[in-house]
Amino acid sequence: MKKLKFTMMHGCGNDFILIDDREAGIPEGKKGELARTLCRRKFSVGADGVLFLCKPTTSSYDVGMRVFNADGSEAEMCGNGMRCFAKYVYEKGIVRKQSIKVETLAGLIVPEVTVDENGVVTSIRVFMGQPEFDRIDEPFFVNEQIGEIKLTSLSLGNPHAVVILDSFDGFDVDTVGKAIESHAAFPNKTNVDFVLLHGDREISVRTYERGVGETLSCGTGSTASVFALNMLGYVNASEPVTVHTAGGDLIVELKEEGAYLMGPAEKVYEGVVELNI
Repeated sequence: MKKLKFTMMHGCGNDFILIDDREAGIPEGKKGELARTLCRRKFSVGADGVLFLCKPTTSSYDVGMRVFNADGSEAEMCGNGMRCFAKYVYEKGIVRKQSIKVETLAGLIVPEVTVDENGVVTSIRVFMGQPEFDRIDEPFFVNEQIGEIKLTSLSLGNPHAVVILDSFDGFDVDTVGKAIESHAAFPNKTNVDFVLLHGDREISVRTYERGVGETLSCGTGSTASVFALNMLGYVNASEPVTVHTAGGDLIVELKEEGAYLMGPAEKVYEGVVELNI
């Protein structure tokens, strides 16, 4: 049995188990299995995913982050996870810079932390880059049960499909989200973002995350939704857009160089588990 230290964190209710893999040294082939084991709610610690703090591969980065979903699959990036990660590495003294260069499977991500007089990170701003669009408001046949919908698909390092709705009332996010997530059109699966418009600077988003299911919030999903709505002319890109999620509000700002995601991150507790790894 091995004792494994971890920190439980969340960004607007999107919760993560953070493990310092520089100390833990989890074997490469065991990371996905470990994520499946630890993320099982009611049977283990319980979380939407696991964040591994790693040594960067080159000196161009300050630190590395890897993200594993609750089903054990690895994700390229995670906006809410990145904010939690940045808070952790700054407050632990691992990187004492307010702009942190993080290596991810999606490339360089640079979260910027705001710190109070006690050295506590109070908010985090993450540069999310530019999207790559695949489909823009195209008719998309899901299956015989659901039929055809309008869909915009894009990548922010990880894939997203954005669907605009008139109402969440009576809408089955799990059924429709899962059908789109695993559709043959997305061979690597996709995250699915369902969006309501409240004006040109305010939206609500519910996200069915790839390999997880519906979560209380999704940072890349919120950003992808704003990019999609801006492309379609529904939001005013000259001003920050407030994104309401079940776990809290995020702010997405579109600049010429790309998008910035702003929001909180919280440490819930630290713990130790004993595992056969």
